[in-house]
Amino acid sequence: MEEHPLVGAWRKQSAEACDEAYPADLRFDANGHYRGQPVPPREYTCWDVGTWADDGAGTVRLSTANDRVAAYRWRLDGDRLSFEDETGCRFAYRRALTS
Repeated sequence: MEEHPLVGAWRKQSAEACDEAYPADLRFDANGHYRGQPVPPREYTCWDVGTWADDGAGTVRLSTANDRVAAYRWRLDGDRLSFEDETGCRFAYRRALTS
């Protein structure tokens, strides 16, 4: 079975006012869990820890910090992962190298 393209570590590349609540570092695990880390630590992030599921049609559903499950459009271009939230905010991550 091929690994899902979202699986792995990501570092935020965008810096828009609307994306401040999203984590600076993000990791999607193959088991359907994710973890987000804000910078600096202890800042709020709406994606802290939770579950994720891809619908196969360009939308991923994530459980957020307030336990709400929200839908995000996503697109992967090479090592650049972009999201669009329900308000139209667009933000992007780049695949992080892990050792």
